[in-house]
Amino acid sequence: MSSNGRIPGAAHKLKRRIFLKALALGATAPVAARLASEALAQSGDRPKRFMLFYVPHGVPPEHFNPVVQGGDPTSFSLSQSGVSILGPLEERFKGVVNVLQGFKYPTASTHEGILSFLSNLETFKNGAVDEVTPRTTVEHFIANGLGVKVLALGACAHRPWGLDKDGKLMWNGEAIVPEKNPLVAFEKISGNATTTPPAGGAPNAEQELTRALLDFTESEISALRTELSALTSEQTKLTTHLEAIAALKATAGSNGPGPMPVSCSTAPSLPALDALRTMAQGQSDEFFLREDSFPALLAAQLEVAAYALQCNAARVVAVQPMYANCDFDFKFMGSPGSHHNALSHTGPQGTLANPDLKAREPFAKAQRWFIQQLVDHTLSYLDVPDPADPGHKVIDNTIVLLCSEIGEGAWHTSATTELKLSGDPGMMSYVPLVTIGGGGGALKTGQVITYPTDRPCADLFLALSKAMGLSVTSFGGSTTPVQEILA
Repeated sequence: MSSNGRIPGAAHKLKRRIFLKALALGATAPVAARLASEALAQSGDRPKRFMLFYVPHGVPPEHFNPVVQGGDPTSFSLSQSGVSILGPLEERFKGVVNVLQGFKYPTASTHEGILSFLSNLETFKNGAVDEVTPRTTVEHFIANGLGVKVLALGACAHRPWGLDKDGKLMWNGEAIVPEKNPLVAFEKISGNATTTPPAGGAPNAEQELTRALLDFTESEISALRTELSALTSEQTKLTTHLEAIAALKATAGSNGPGPMPVSCSTAPSLPALDALRTMAQGQSDEFFLREDSFPALLAAQLEVAAYALQCNAARVVAVQPMYANCDFDFKFMGSPGSHHNALSHTGPQGTLANPDLKAREPFAKAQRWFIQQLVDHTLSYLDVPDPADPGHKVIDNTIVLLCSEIGEGAWHTSATTELKLSGDPGMMSYVPLVTIGGGGGALKTGQVITYPTDRPCADLFLALSKAMGLSVTSFGGSTTPVQEILA
């Protein structure tokens, strides 16, 4: 038998071992089979992660829309549109950005769109706001398909008295209440949780399977590598995987959620989280919903998200800053005024020939602040070699979906709208949808895609689900994924 002939047998043996390990950890047979296939696939395939980042209250298009040069959708600038809300992405991340224009979601009269735009279900039922009908939003749809849980984080994502229709961004049959305390979230995912463990002290199945896979595949792949006599695609994959395993093992610690690099298995340097830990000493839960705590909370939440993604502590993360209609005063970042009523409700002014870009600069600067926070506290942490795939960066193996519940802030649009200042045509306002990252090679990036006739947001969400490896044919009623972003 040739050495290459050993590969199918070794693969079968590995898959069988992981299947049995999953059963021993309490998984059902179908789940165990999926975990076995997924773990085996990861020995040759690139890892994939997904993050949802919500920005409340829409955007002024004159400060948001990219400038496309010469009609070429791959030649564009993110920093030439007034305040340039997307400008912080230009220098380091434009190459992995897609800006998507010409989408719509089920009609909503105003910010109630937060209930519907990620699920493609109507906001209204029998003439009233429907905030109870079960639905599943895209981040939970993807997580369910992968068999993992969403790390749902929320910096002041609901009002102090609880969750209502203005905070119900994430759904999994029922509305999800994000974790408001990033310190608690970090403890849970870093393996140092002080909360009550699962019944019976059961270990985390994914973490145990990861350790078992690494322990097992090192010897198996070593044996295969020594027996392969010629340079083949199989040997190349095995060599790459073995080198990754060796690097992970060399830097792994015992306290983290799995074999990870030093920054993951030991106490990482997360400055915003550390600063919040000091601020929150002796504080009650009220601290985590206060307006004056918000900037520090969001920075810490985003660093927890970065840690989770970089260190494979969570494959799907969602971060929700503020609830819809939240009126925090943004004077802390130089735009005095309530974010909802004062800033986002400032309408377009001037004329088409001479638009007054100054009128909405404070709102634009507030929205740019959100993007800068994302860059500083998450994306910069992902712009490093991937611990699970050293040949690529974490951002190359991640999809970050940036979105808002409305399009034009003052007009509360949920579809493409022409803002007529004067003359024809007017300024185009789109529902803001941006992807950042390569999705493990599954996405084409570095382009502005514009549809002249609105497509359902669900078409995009179906495409992202496919890019994340789900074998699905529909999402929220959509069966036509956006092919232009799929590699």
